[in-house]
Amino acid sequence: MGATNGHTLYLGTNDGLYLAEPGAQGYAARLVGFEGQGGFRAPVVVDCDEPETLYAGTTTSGMFRSRDAGRTWDEINAGIVHKAIWSIAQDPRTGTLFVGTSPTNVFVSTDRGERWTACEGLEQLPTTKGWTGPVPPHVSRLKSIALTAEDPLAVYGAIEEGWAIRSLDGGKTWEQIDNGVDHDGHGVAVTSAEPDVVVASTGKGMFRSEDRGAHFAPANEGLEGRRYTSSPLVGHPDRPGLLLSAVTAAGPGSWRRRPEGGDSAFARSEDGGRTWTTSTEGLPQPCVTVPRGLAVAADDPDRWFAGMMDGTVWMSRDGARSFEKVLEGLPTVMSVTVAQA
Repeated sequence: MGATNGHTLYLGTNDGLYLAEPGAQGYAARLVGFEGQGGFRAPVVVDCDEPETLYAGTTTSGMFRSRDAGRTWDEINAGIVHKAIWSIAQDPRTGTLFVGTSPTNVFVSTDRGERWTACEGLEQLPTTKGWTGPVPPHVSRLKSIALTAEDPLAVYGAIEEGWAIRSLDGGKTWEQIDNGVDHDGHGVAVTSAEPDVVVASTGKGMFRSEDRGAHFAPANEGLEGRRYTSSPLVGHPDRPGLLLSAVTAAGPGSWRRRPEGGDSAFARSEDGGRTWTTSTEGLPQPCVTVPRGLAVAADDPDRWFAGMMDGTVWMSRDGARSFEKVLEGLPTVMSVTVAQA
């Protein structure tokens, strides 16, 4: 864990938010807040127009905003009914914020979080009776929100456990998209190379749609032996066909029981999710711990960071083909956000 450069990290953990900064001896992390306020599942969002403004959500206390790069935080929950935050996205064209919660719903803000409006139509879908959660009390959660570069009104979401959802009018109305995709939704992504293509990551691998989510088909070529997706599904605008996630050989119920743990790897696609290659270069063999947070630097599509269940953080300098450990000793790292140094 030697010298590094270039990017500050916001690390959401099971117990607090950490700021990690690079230096001559590597990364150093310090707690910046939220200890004892529930875990972080959604990555911190850096405002698209104001880089000192950050948005963070906890699983117990709702949404918070910082105007000073994380030094101080204010609660911004006006209109948010469900305080367990699982996903946050911001439209860079308008600044509109979308927040996904547990129980599953979407809350929208057009004024940087001052006020939020619930997407009431989502909870009225007839398919909600099929939504559940993986652990007691079995409440579903919206784990991922994806916006598209080409269509400012298209919004997609992945529900654990409840397939996927889609809005084509900016969140006013929603529909369930469940044709051919697994029930255990983990992530969703749309690449700018093919705006009609939607890729969903699930508990049973990858699924791909070529008609904006109306129909999905399995897309697991290259993932043999590892189908459970444990991290977000992440792309980069400068490499339109690139997608990355982490995959494991078994689900969470087996990670702590098996000697090989998750037997984790990173799954990379360069063709918009049609095919995948897995890599474990630089990781322990087998990789017992499991990647949970995953992010890429906006200004460098080769620089990736992954946060692990064992409290370590790993970095790739070569487009996620290999990784090196840059931090250790943290609580379980569930989300990663990459900012400029």
